[in-house]
Amino acid sequence: MAPRPVSSRLGLTAAARYKRLRIIDGGGVNGNTSETAGKAERKARGPNAVRSAATRAKILDAAVACILECGYYGTTTLLVQERAGVSRGSLLHQFPTKADLMAGVLRHIAVDRHYAYRGRLAQARDDRHRWELLVDVLWDQVSKPEGFVRLEIMVAAYSDPELLKRIAPENKTTDRLYREAIWGLAQRLGVTDRAALDRIVTVYVAALRGLAIDVLYPRPWVDVEGALQLIKENHMAALDRLIARTGAPAGE
Repeated sequence: MAPRPVSSRLGLTAAARYKRLRIIDGGGVNGNTSETAGKAERKARGPNAVRSAATRAKILDAAVACILECGYYGTTTLLVQERAGVSRGSLLHQFPTKADLMAGVLRHIAVDRHYAYRGRLAQARDDRHRWELLVDVLWDQVSKPEGFVRLEIMVAAYSDPELLKRIAPENKTTDRLYREAIWGLAQRLGVTDRAALDRIVTVYVAALRGLAIDVLYPRPWVDVEGALQLIKENHMAALDRLIARTGAPAGE
């Protein structure tokens, strides 16, 4: 028997939230893709490429919705095809296998996260504020419907060798690039211990993912906001400890 899907425990609230989210492959985040940019892209890429990208986006949107409603094991390429309203040939041209489709979904979510980080961190007052925002941005990402979809696919990969083989290399690259970016930020703040910095990243990422799973089972006595605040405080304190080792000032 297939494991009970994470998405089956999201409830109607998460499904409703999903309907308000629009993932545009390679485009902006949270509906911020500009009309001007869209026109420029259509002109540069040509009508066939634009149609192909539009079909791909419809398929990925449908895949996310199906996983939210049916879970990984209940989602089939036929179900996604029907929900997207595309032909079988169109879907198979974009994603020949279910593993390819799931890898596409993960890449789609990764693009959104990239733009979410870029947008939020660009508004930061200084590098110390950017460090603080790392927790806020990741929490926003892991606690929304797409975050649960990503989690479901990642968990499923451990019992689906084809999926694991398909997504492992790209996940490794994504994690490496994420840590490299944070290392660059930490260096500007005066951190010199890369191994210690990586441990901090591992801890806060794992903590936020775990908290996101915990909210799938709402309990009135669990203070999620308080737990999130504690993660943020520990995140800042860990930075200050690393900076103190080098004697650099705690700030930009």
